Parts: sequence; C-alpha cells; structure tokens
Amino acid sequence: MQLLTYMEAVDMTAKPEAERAKFICFYHYKEDAITSFSMANISQWLEECGFSKPNTSRLKGYLTKGKDKVFFISKAHNNALEFIPAVLQGMERDYGALWMDTVTIESHDELIEEAKFCGKRPFLTRLIQQINFTYGKNCFDACAVLMRRLFEVLLVLAYQHKGIEADITKADGSHKMLEGIVKDAVQNGKLGIPARISKNFDAFREVGNNSAHSITYTAGKLDIDKIARDYRVMMEDLYNRAGLM
Repeated sequence: MQLLTYMEAVDMTAKPEAERAKFICFYHYKEDAITSFSMANISQWLEECGFSKPNTSRLKGYLTKGKDKVFFISKAHNNALEFIPAVLQGMERDYGALWMDTVTIESHDELIEEAKFCGKRPFLTRLIQQINFTYGKNCFDACAVLMRRLFEVLLVLAYQHKGIEADITKADGSHKMLEGIVKDAVQNGKLGIPARISKNFDAFREVGNNSAHSITYTAGKLDIDKIARDYRVMMEDLYNRAGLM
C-alpha cells in the first residue's frame, strides 16, 4: 500500500503527534515486517510524511507511559520500542483490512486520462483503471490485452447506441469476434467512423492478440506507446458514438 493512500485512509493529519507515531509504526509493521522501532526511525518517518520533527524525548514519554501508552521498551533491542500486544491486536482488527482490499485500483492517468473517460459506466472505469495500473507497473502484455478488450467493448456500445447491434450479431445471438466487428465497423455507414480513425483499428486489435495468443511474444512499453495517441482519439470518437460524452 502506498504511504499517501494509508495516511488518507486513517486521516493521519487530523491526529495528535503520538497517534501519528503509532500509525506510522503500524504502517511499517505491515509493509516491512518491522517489529521494533527506534525513536530515530519514528522521527524520520514522521518527517517523511510531511510533519514537523518531533521532540523525541517527549514523544517517547507519551508513547510508553500513562494509561494511553502504546509501546513498551524492548528487552531484545536496545532502546527500541515494541507494540503492546493488545494495542497491536486492536490495530489489526480496526485497520488490518486496509491490506486486504480487493477492490481499489491505484491508478493515476498513466496512459488514459481518467478525468475524461472514467465515471461514465462502472465497468468502463475499472477497465481504464486496470489499463493505467498495468502500464504503470510495466505489465505491458496485460495492458495490451485490456486495451483490446476496452476497444471491443466501446465498439459494441457504439453499435448498441446507434441501434444497429444486429450488424455484428451472429445467428445464435452472440457478437461476432473482434476481427469481424472491426471489418464491419470500418465500412459501416450507419456507424459513420471516419477513415482517419478506423485505419488504426487493426493495430489496436493486433497488439492485444499478440499478447494473448503468441507463445513467444511479450509486449514492451514501445508497443503500447506507438498506438497510445491514436487509441485515445479512437476512445473519444467511440465514446461520442456510444452516447457516453
């Protein structure tokens, strides 16, 4: 979990200094498996969060004395602090689930502008966030396959909005394969996609096909970057044709 995400989740800026120290230690306990904490570390971590450098002697007193104490002095590590077991268990109960989030996608416009294209349909938002996340994490094969899927979804939505979904529907009611949809889309006057945009459709399809089906091929950043600008232009056009903008 990113530190900033954690700070926002626990509202660290609103907490007094001793509480901030407790929460920053819990973060490093979860992220780095650190179980004992020096005051030098705590001071440094608080400064890295953007807070003022604490008076370490006074802060140590708050953390280890009184009814609200959080730590005890470690016997195994000289002058280090360790969580009081009951305190640590309480934090695990209250905040441990932050590390088990299976919904949130941490994406930040790495490839596709989220402010422009997200928020229209939940499933489109998640696809775009996954594309951005995989691109930002150098998972270019995953990114390529997701871009192919988003392209296919936007084409189908455009056909649906135009009332011509039957043009890409097989006898059994399912949609044609993407190759068939693209073949129809580039010449379908009722859909009306300009040639300057549709000329890139095979490239969008093939970059995902290579990553999904080729045994030896692996996509690189350049493979995505080569189509990124044309892909964005395609998205804006299909968003309009699908009634999403």
